[in-house]
Amino acid sequence: MATEVDSTGAPGSVPAPKGSGLDFTAVMVRVLMAWIVIVAVLSFITAPWLAPGNSGDLTPTLVWFYHALMLPAALLFLIICTRVYTLHSWVRYLVTHSALVALFEGAGFLILGYGTLHNVPSLVDFGFWVIMPATLELFGVTVLFVVDLAWCALVPPKGEAMTPQKAEITWVFFFAGVSVLTWVVFGLLAAAAQVGVSWSFWAGAQHESASALAGNIVTAHSHGMLPTFMAAIVLLAAEAFGYSRLTGARKQVARSGAGLMLAGIALYSGIYTISGLGTFVIPAWFPQGAGGANGIAMDDTMTGLVGVGSLILAGAMLPELRGAFLRVAGGTGRALRRLNPVRVGVYLTYVMATADMYFYGYYIEMNETQFGFASTSSASRVIDDQIFTRSHLLFVFGALPIIAVFLLATELVGNASAAGLTVKKWMARLVMAGMVVTLVGMGIWVFSTPGHLSTWSIGSGGELLYVAGQGLMLIGAIVSLFAPLVNRTESAATVDAPTPRATAA
Repeated sequence: MATEVDSTGAPGSVPAPKGSGLDFTAVMVRVLMAWIVIVAVLSFITAPWLAPGNSGDLTPTLVWFYHALMLPAALLFLIICTRVYTLHSWVRYLVTHSALVALFEGAGFLILGYGTLHNVPSLVDFGFWVIMPATLELFGVTVLFVVDLAWCALVPPKGEAMTPQKAEITWVFFFAGVSVLTWVVFGLLAAAAQVGVSWSFWAGAQHESASALAGNIVTAHSHGMLPTFMAAIVLLAAEAFGYSRLTGARKQVARSGAGLMLAGIALYSGIYTISGLGTFVIPAWFPQGAGGANGIAMDDTMTGLVGVGSLILAGAMLPELRGAFLRVAGGTGRALRRLNPVRVGVYLTYVMATADMYFYGYYIEMNETQFGFASTSSASRVIDDQIFTRSHLLFVFGALPIIAVFLLATELVGNASAAGLTVKKWMARLVMAGMVVTLVGMGIWVFSTPGHLSTWSIGSGGELLYVAGQGLMLIGAIVSLFAPLVNRTESAATVDAPTPRATAA
């Protein structure tokens, strides 16, 4: 007979008195997770996510549905950050209570999505006026969060300890936060143009059209925000899983990974700022083929540094994957270490994103004479490029960061009871299977049938696998909603308490 033991030290490893109330932070985490799941299911049914259009890029309708999912996910991420990084209590309070504003903003984006989908201008106008005040409030809270990170790294609150190693990862996270705020400002500039604010004076000063400037701003916003958000997820997971306690060679390897991520963030942040506000055209490395069409875009190599750094950082912390789910053999008291499937799932999101971007994406970029930048109709495989553009946006920059945040939320605010461990295991198994099936399906869908005739949908087995994989990830997210929440006493536990607790036979 074996006994399940939780040695994560994640909140929940300290038993709480009977009758104590649920932790408000945990409740807000669950509310946001439930909202995201509801919107995902609703949009999956009503939004044409995989319908051809816009040369594979997201259509205006899909952009709004995408934000209805991502903005609440971003606030969910901020809330779980408050359980890992050192902050003042009043900042934690503001971040947690802003969950309600995030729900309001998500509803505004839904209104925008349905107004655009069904061509109802009054809904579109109303949606913009709903999201603007909510966005400004959330932007203000995020500014306070980022500033307080730096403040606490320099002057920790009374009773809080800040080791040099924790200060180090906090500063890396701070600079990622500055990058995020930059792209939020770009998004606000783009949104302001939608409600009548004109930036033509700046476009005229650069001798370009207002529409070209608006397009550059939107491109900088989307291209900069997504890799920085994903980098922030990696940095949060690193500290939650024990970065500050690493020693020896593993510590130095982890530091090099975090440093490489920071270098990538700095480089592409500068490039996207210049190209977004100015007229700089980002070149490609290693141009070849007719007219130099083949080549890897310079910004992609810079965002790629974040991916490489993430893998190095995760590689240095592989032993931390055994931080939970021990099985103690009955009678002998011998602990048999098992991998924590939730932590493995978080790490697998890094691997899946890297595989998609490096193996699929770089291959296409080095063969653009065939794939045609998703818009050149004369290219023999232009349909394949359009399929990749849409499918990788929804997988790498949509499903993966959201599911990584869900995994971290389940790990950090889920109760460590027997029921809680069971839910965590099944959630992780479903989402990991979904990630693998989605990646394989995308590869078959994009590369198995060159040309795809003149349409995306040809009954491809790869397309069916892609949808099935995304469905498994969604089911895993639904399962996570049944994980028991921590209560007030449990939430006082540190992320890595040293004493394991037997939970069930």
